[in-house]
Amino acid sequence: MSAPSTIPSSSGSPQLPAFLKQTKTEIHNKFIDLEWQQRNRLLQGTQPPANDIDPPSQWSRLTGEEVTARNRYMNVEPYAQNRIKLRVAEGISDYINASPIQLAKRRYIATQGPKDTSVNHFYRMVADEKIIGSPAVVVMLTQTHEAGREKCFQYYPLSVEESPLVIQPDEVEDGVEDGFKGEVALESVEEDSKSRSEVRRLRLRTEGAEGETTQEKEIHHLLFSGWPDFLIPEGDDRQALIELIQLSAHLNQPHSTDAKTAQTNGTSAPAAKDFASTDQDNPRIIHCSAGVGRSGTFIALDYLLSLMHTGQLDNLPADEDPIADTVDLLRQQRMMMVQGEAQFNFIYEVLREQYLARMAEGDAKDGVAGDAVGGAVAGA
Repeated sequence: MSAPSTIPSSSGSPQLPAFLKQTKTEIHNKFIDLEWQQRNRLLQGTQPPANDIDPPSQWSRLTGEEVTARNRYMNVEPYAQNRIKLRVAEGISDYINASPIQLAKRRYIATQGPKDTSVNHFYRMVADEKIIGSPAVVVMLTQTHEAGREKCFQYYPLSVEESPLVIQPDEVEDGVEDGFKGEVALESVEEDSKSRSEVRRLRLRTEGAEGETTQEKEIHHLLFSGWPDFLIPEGDDRQALIELIQLSAHLNQPHSTDAKTAQTNGTSAPAAKDFASTDQDNPRIIHCSAGVGRSGTFIALDYLLSLMHTGQLDNLPADEDPIADTVDLLRQQRMMMVQGEAQFNFIYEVLREQYLARMAEGDAKDGVAGDAVGGAVAGA
């Protein structure tokens, strides 16, 4: 049996787990292993079944001109057996470059940044996938343009003057419209200094084929622009990202919940509560440009921080690495999640920083309690 990776200190606060004490070489080797696993999956996905009876590989992708036209990048696609399917009329493509993601009980949707031709598809997904009565939470981790290239179409109103944004109907063959249309109104916008993000409250109104209003949905839209493509947040943007993750979890809480208060284990109660009680029936939509690198890193951090804040990383076996395991689970559901090695290393860095901060806070609280007890004895 493996030895526990943490040994309680004299103050009772947990010690740094073994997976956060690994060398850069050990972490590098794990990333290389993950890359080889991904290459093998993608290769298997291109192989046809051995016969007409066998099902296609679980790593296969869809093909065809319409699929290619809807993808922002030629080499980033959802797996055919794990993709969001739009609810459309018979004969109309249900394809959108988006994947449902599940880590334990936590659910997300990872998707590419909408193109000018896919705004309709994006909002159809928002309307279809979100449970009625709960606001949708959309986290945008890219700017619309970076280094002179479009990374994401401007799919929401920036200001009141631009509101509402009209969702153009999607034309199918022979110029026939599929009947889904609507508008997105801006209700409020503010700068959140802690998360260094723009927080918008949007109102989605959709119409059916006959023009009747079929649904209204509130959307919390969080734009974080301090994360360049293929890179990692630096300086103040690192802590801002943690605040953004917590804010998205907070906004995603059910309107009413009987979730038990999480064990704080030396962390602030609000953070533990936010990470523990986010609404798993209402998956957050996370996107960057391709929906794999920054999006995968965000999702991995959200999940791992939830484990940390609820004490589930405190007594792991010394040979267990929840970061590498989480990235592997992500890549089994959508290719290239946590795309680059810098992003993989970043997850270890952030978890280590947050864990050390949690330990220091716990030690400080224990110290205050000890001083109070000592003072009481001396006074007696």
